[in-house]
Amino acid sequence: MQYMELIPESLRPVSGTVGALDRHRQLLGQLPAYDQDPMKCQSLATEEEISAMLLFVQSYKQEVLGVGEVALPGEGGALREASNQRMAKEAKDRSNSDKKDALKHQDHGSTNNNISDDGSTNGTDGSKKTGYQCTGCHGDVTMESPAVYADRAGYHDALWHPTCFVCAECGQGLADLVYFWSNQKLLCGRHYCESVWPRCSGCDELIFSQTFHTGKDGRTWHHQHYCCWKCGQHLDTPCQH
Repeated sequence: MQYMELIPESLRPVSGTVGALDRHRQLLGQLPAYDQDPMKCQSLATEEEISAMLLFVQSYKQEVLGVGEVALPGEGGALREASNQRMAKEAKDRSNSDKKDALKHQDHGSTNNNISDDGSTNGTDGSKKTGYQCTGCHGDVTMESPAVYADRAGYHDALWHPTCFVCAECGQGLADLVYFWSNQKLLCGRHYCESVWPRCSGCDELIFSQTFHTGKDGRTWHHQHYCCWKCGQHLDTPCQH
């Protein structure tokens, strides 16, 4: 069974179809350019705000951002492991006898890195489980059915049905399998960013300033955007629009 066969036909991102259009819309919604690049923002007013955003983007790229891997149950991480082994072999072939001790130390470090904090080995210990459960719906995942793995969640136990690989906040399928792993949950980029910084209800950009307006309904705004979009009147003061 192929991965795409497990996706509803209306959602398959085949060129020229409604599914492809939906994918494009999801990418724009889940991964706004102005959540990733200060140059795409219109509301960063100071150098401090720009610096705060740059640090935030650097942090989530290093700690929570990932791309799901499609593999059969029990085989998650195999491609990464094969790539690591190939690179190690090429490095060894290029080395000379004077570097043998250093290579042994490096190989020892690589072995340790394959062991996760919880004692699991990310599916690289050669053990074979006979049954798997989806981390999302907790239903069974058959051995011949492709699943989605998230490196940030670990390869040993966490895997999802393709249709269960969704944002925990909005329930949308994660476009191009791009996920943010936070507090043991899958999130789309939009909702991860909003869990860290407030988002302006006027311009839709994240708010990196120390002060901002919070409406009675809990929504947040840049001070300059808390106004009628037609006349510019402050929203706490009634206007004709």
